[in-house]
Amino acid sequence: MKRLLAAAAVLGLAACESMQPTPTPTGPKLGYVEEKISANRYKVSYTAPATAKPQDIANRVMARAAQLTLDKGNEWFEIAGRINGDHTQTLIIVMGSGETLAGGSAKTYDAKETLSGLKSKIS
Repeated sequence: MKRLLAAAAVLGLAACESMQPTPTPTGPKLGYVEEKISANRYKVSYTAPATAKPQDIANRVMARAAQLTLDKGNEWFEIAGRINGDHTQTLIIVMGSGETLAGGSAKTYDAKETLSGLKSKIS
């Protein structure tokens, strides 16, 4: 009887151990993330693998900002803020159609032209 109880205890412990969740790797997820801040203001981020060059990261986040602008039915976007991190770049953009906010400031981009100019650089 003692042997049967001991065997049951060992089997019970083995079953508990096999049910432990496997740890998942931590760290930033790779790819794009967009977050709506207000009606025409978005936060667009791109996180790249550690081997990516900073210019490639900048090109990809700009291309995504341009594509998001077009997807939302707008013509242009203005960069209201930029945050650079380790293998990540985040843009705060304001989108619009027609007349630009500041009459075409240096931080305002035509979405179609920007996307067209970056397509060959991000392929």
